[in-house]
Amino acid sequence: METRRVIRKLFLSFGLLTALAAAPALAQETEAETDTDLANNTAFGDWVVSCQAATVQRNICQLVQVQTLRDTGQMLARFVALPVEDGAILLAQMPMGVYLPGGAVYRFAENEDLEQREMIWQRCLGEVCEAAAPLDTDELALFAEHDQILVGFRMRAEDEPIILGVDISRFNEALEALERANTQE
Repeated sequence: METRRVIRKLFLSFGLLTALAAAPALAQETEAETDTDLANNTAFGDWVVSCQAATVQRNICQLVQVQTLRDTGQMLARFVALPVEDGAILLAQMPMGVYLPGGAVYRFAENEDLEQREMIWQRCLGEVCEAAAPLDTDELALFAEHDQILVGFRMRAEDEPIILGVDISRFNEALEALERANTQE
């Protein structure tokens, strides 16, 4: 129940998330800043900092990783992450029409011994359905030990699962940079 409360609170606090997700992140090959001045489109591996003005004096920034089909550019999934008080929230946005009863899951690619984790479906709006996973400090420690997670979902009950490799090699570094930048505002 606590997990649902945290996720619900997150969505109330960050109502801009859907609007931010609607605009594709354009990654520029910029190196990550080491100070608290974190620029929009700063890349941390495959993650890109995406910021939008929340008020005249405050930006809300998050990490975004978009995976598309090479031939058509059609979105397969968009991953969004942002730090919260006791860890982070990882969102996976899949195309509308995803088979919700099949769930959305992730596991660490390099470690078959660790169980897969269930993500919690949040909502479908516009062109995407969104699943979330709260990441506490223990889970973030596992993220730091691995370079990739595998995220799986189904488009239809009878389909084989779609499994996407998501780079997390610089995930914790990027979250820490976001957190430092947010505390300076």
